[in-house]
Amino acid sequence: MTIDKIAWILLEAGTILSTRSKGKDVYYLPGGKREPGESDLEALVREIKEELSVDIAAASAVHFGNLTSPTGLSDL
Repeated sequence: MTIDKIAWILLEAGTILSTRSKGKDVYYLPGGKREPGESDLEALVREIKEELSVDIAAASAVHFGNLTSPTGLSDL
């Protein structure tokens, strides 16, 4: 099973920004899935605005890489 998702990684002073939903114990990287016809960058800007109410400058985004989890990790 493949989950295709865009995530925002903000690294500052050796610390990664993460977020946690109210009432939850698990932290995650903010982001989400593309809507039909949306580019990776458009999806990233929209998702961060929706989840964090933060406007990120699209021109400041840098592709970090494509990550794949070990088999079964998505079942957690």
